[in-house]
Amino acid sequence: MKKISILLLAVSFAYACSSDDDNNNNGSNIDVTKAEVVSNYADIVYQSYLDSYNSAVTMQTAINEFVANPTEAGLTAAKNSWLAAREFYGQTEAYRETNGPIDTDSDSWSLGTEGQMNAWPIDESYIDYVAVGTEAYAGDYGSIISDTDVSINEAIIAGLNEGVDDKSISTGWHAIEFLLWGQDNTSPSEDLAGQRAYTDYTTADNAERRGLYLTVSTDLLVGNLLDLVNTWAVGGSYRTVFESLDTDTALKQAINGAFFIAGDELSSERMIAPVDSTDGINGLGQEDEHSCFSDNTNRDVFANAQGVINVIYGSYGSIEGASFYDLVNQADTTQALALQAAATDAMTKVNIVGNNAQPFDYLITLESSDDLSGPVMQAVDALFTLADEISASASVIGINLN
Repeated sequence: MKKISILLLAVSFAYACSSDDDNNNNGSNIDVTKAEVVSNYADIVYQSYLDSYNSAVTMQTAINEFVANPTEAGLTAAKNSWLAAREFYGQTEAYRETNGPIDTDSDSWSLGTEGQMNAWPIDESYIDYVAVGTEAYAGDYGSIISDTDVSINEAIIAGLNEGVDDKSISTGWHAIEFLLWGQDNTSPSEDLAGQRAYTDYTTADNAERRGLYLTVSTDLLVGNLLDLVNTWAVGGSYRTVFESLDTDTALKQAINGAFFIAGDELSSERMIAPVDSTDGINGLGQEDEHSCFSDNTNRDVFANAQGVINVIYGSYGSIEGASFYDLVNQADTTQALALQAAATDAMTKVNIVGNNAQPFDYLITLESSDDLSGPVMQAVDALFTLADEISASASVIGINLN
């Protein structure tokens, strides 16, 4: 198994402990109101975006230091900071599909930046050079970095995002990931991530533009995260809108994010899709795993599922308050037990993927989507069940997610 920084291990351990505590919640909160649940949810959203922003600023510092003085040690530090920051951001995915600012663009408070921040999979050649022979799955572009007629600044690279199709990605976490690790052109059985050399930022062709692209894309991501922090802060543009919604509407939006991640985005798009994919080296599907360059997909799976648990139990870090689970427990204890059992089972199986000794891209080579015997598909099945129980639980408190 690849070495992980002490910082990342500490973060991972903290969240693993958090998931155990959440799954063992015994419903001690009683007589909570929907308004209290909505308020606690808003506090959690704000804090988790703040944590994501702060960790991204730490990453930004490491990247700036590396680009200013490219060394092997500096590249490793930048990579480790990216890995640590993903632990926080992955949990915020549960706030998507909630009619919130991250993925809407039709209201005055909309930001619509999700695709700019976390779009994947990407055609690597849209951004930078790729190995000869990989064009079938890496794309066949001239690359932004090699085209000296293209200025590299935040506005330009943001405008180029998805400029050709949904794989021509120029910004966000995975663009930064690619610029740090490079392509992963090793067989999954070798347990190696991308092998980009630090000399890509010193003596290689386009080294200066590559360094500029890395810092600019990082600055853009940090700015996008700050926008989310500010709009969800008390008195922020969207926090004000959210808190003025009818409580059933606000609660439905919050629950729908957890329902969407468990029953669709994580289970189907991020797990089943790569299991079935034939993109990537030797047709083994690794090109369609979420963090394919860094081999961090197992941690993405964990963090995304943890975000769902945070919403269900109204708990994140030091924040613990009125929750969706509490409302369900007050209305129907039998359904609350079913929700709790599904959450526990899902996180138990997700943890097997998230903390596996084998990387995700190797696990998927051993599985198919019509066979539930492997850890990835077992976790998928458990997430589907959890989504069903989230929907059934919403129904008992008068909310229809269908």
